[in-house]
Amino acid sequence: MCLNKLQSQRGIALLMAMLVVALATITAVSLVHEQAISMRKTGHVQATDIALQYSLALEDFARVLLREDLKDSKTDHLGEIWARAEGVAAPIEGGMLSGSIIDAQSRFNVNSVLQQENEDRFRVLCNNLDVSPDFIPALKDWIDENLETGGVDGAEDDYYTALDPPYRTANRALSDISELLLVKGVSLEIFEKLQPYIIALPATAKLNINTLSTQIYATLDQDLNVEQFESLREENAFESLEDYKNRMQHPALIEAGLSVSSEYFIAQGNVLRGDKGLSFSSLIHRDDQGLTRILWRRVGGFI
Repeated sequence: MCLNKLQSQRGIALLMAMLVVALATITAVSLVHEQAISMRKTGHVQATDIALQYSLALEDFARVLLREDLKDSKTDHLGEIWARAEGVAAPIEGGMLSGSIIDAQSRFNVNSVLQQENEDRFRVLCNNLDVSPDFIPALKDWIDENLETGGVDGAEDDYYTALDPPYRTANRALSDISELLLVKGVSLEIFEKLQPYIIALPATAKLNINTLSTQIYATLDQDLNVEQFESLREENAFESLEDYKNRMQHPALIEAGLSVSSEYFIAQGNVLRGDKGLSFSSLIHRDDQGLTRILWRRVGGFI
C-alpha cells in the first residue's frame, strides 16, 4: 500500500514537472513571438519616420524653389524650374525619392463658383466631362453663408438633416475637394470624373492661364484654338492677360477670375526604401514677398 502511494506521488510530481516545463515553454515562445512583433513594429515606425523626414526635405526643397522663382519673375508658367522639376528622382540609402511641383491654380477652384463667370466655366467643364451640372446650385448653397435655398436644385439644412445619418450645411468654403461628396447630387462617379481638374482654394485664387490644362482652357470661351494656345504659350509665356488677348486674338476674353501668376502650389512625391513606399502631397502658399507656408500636408501609407 505504501508502495502504491509512493508511486502515485511520483506520478503526480512527474505530471507537475511536465506541466511546469510546458508552461515555461509556452511562456518562452510567447515572449519570443512578442519580441519579434515588437521588433517589426519598431522597424516599421523607424522606416516610416525616416521616409517622412525625406518627404519633409522634398517639401522644403519645393519651398526654396518657389521662393527663388519669385525673385526671377512675377509670372508663373510651365517653363520655370519648379515646373520642369516634375518626375525628378534622386537616390537615397536603400532606395529612391522623387517629387514634382504642380500649380494648384491650374485647376478649377470649386470655392469660386459664387462668382458668375466661374460658375459658367464650371458648368462648361462639367458638360465637357459628361457630368450633369445640376449639383452646382447645391454647391453654392453649401458654400454661401446664408440658409436660403438657391432654387429647385439647391439644398440647405432642411435637406441634409433629413438624411441618414443627418448633417448640416457647411456654409463656408470647402477645405478639401473630398467634401464635395457631401453635397447634394454629387455621386462618387461624378467626383472621380471631376477630381483631376478641381481643387479647393480660397475663393480669391484665380486660374493661371499660363499653367491651366487644355480641359480648363476650353471653359473660357467657345471655339477656342487649343493648338494655337499651347503653341504660343510654349514659345513664350503670357506676360499679362492683355498679352494673351493680343497674341491669341481673343479680345472677348472675360478676365475675371484669371491671372498669369500663382500663389498656391502642390508639392508631391514618393519615397521608396526597399520594397516599401510612402507618398506625400503638400499645399504651399507663397505670398507676394516670397514667404511660404504649408496649408495642408497628406502622407500616404508606408507598406
